[in-house]
Amino acid sequence: MKTKLRKTYNLLIRVFIITMTFIFLYDQIFHSNDIQSVIDFFPQAIKSDWFVLQLILVVVLLFVNYLLESIKWKYFIDKLENISLLNSFEAVLTGISVSMFMPNRVGDYFGRVFILKKADRIQAILATIIASMSQLIATIIFGSFAEIMAFPKIFAIDNSLNFGLYIGFIIGVIVALFVIIFAYLNFSVFSGIIKRISGRGYRKIKKYANVFSLYSVKDLLFALIISLLRYLVFSFQFVLLLWMFQVEISYFNAMTLIGLIYLGVTIIPTIALTEIGVRGSVSVFVFNYYYESMGIINGSAELGVVSASTVLWFVNLVLPAAIGAFFVFNLKFFRKNSANGKLD
Repeated sequence: MKTKLRKTYNLLIRVFIITMTFIFLYDQIFHSNDIQSVIDFFPQAIKSDWFVLQLILVVVLLFVNYLLESIKWKYFIDKLENISLLNSFEAVLTGISVSMFMPNRVGDYFGRVFILKKADRIQAILATIIASMSQLIATIIFGSFAEIMAFPKIFAIDNSLNFGLYIGFIIGVIVALFVIIFAYLNFSVFSGIIKRISGRGYRKIKKYANVFSLYSVKDLLFALIISLLRYLVFSFQFVLLLWMFQVEISYFNAMTLIGLIYLGVTIIPTIALTEIGVRGSVSVFVFNYYYESMGIINGSAELGVVSASTVLWFVNLVLPAAIGAFFVFNLKFFRKNSANGKLD
């Protein structure tokens, strides 16, 4: 009876997730002004000689992007349960699918861990969060350097006061990055901190607190390097799409603006699906400010930026979410605990 009940619950949750994912995808794709902007701009953009080649490269980089993420997640989860790279790749895509209708993509953590057969789910979620922090730090690193490059565009540094502020800003950013990276690479100390503040209750949470001490500086540095590579990959996708949609900008300037955009999007709470509007708005604001500061009037740039941002969202989130939805059928939300025979 328990086995049948477990299978029923698993099936119902799978159907619910898949239904919600495709409902949100349908609504966003067929009722979005940004999508319509891309459709309107497409006939003009496709005239470019390099359009098809650039589009193929964007799609190839999609797989490189999530292959890197799969390598990183496998590296971290192997401390709890050995999984294949293929299982890790499926888990990453499933997490994207589950996260589409949940705030700040928290569903990404749950979607991944339910593919595991033996590992404790809470421990796996904590490991996933630690691994994901490396991507946040990578975004902060690139975003911070983008701020340094953008500062002279916002404040003229041709006088001693503004130049002094600029030097102070650079020092402040470097110190802040050093503190953030140092704290991340020494994340294992949190196990000791939790032990001290939890007192007698530590025995109940010991196995969860110990997750923080599973990863050495070498492990955390590996995750950070992978995350930096991922950032370069999906940022280059954005640059390619800007060029595809006829936004005239150099690679260096584009990377600076993209750094500001990703930093802004990161700190704004969103649901993954509504992120298309947030990212588009932030992108247009940043690029418009850039053109105004340069004294350039470019009426078609806004449409090109919105189109590039929308296609990037579609390629990097919608396509993986649609594929990941099929892997949801492999998830086991309730499983039998072999130690006590109860549902886990």
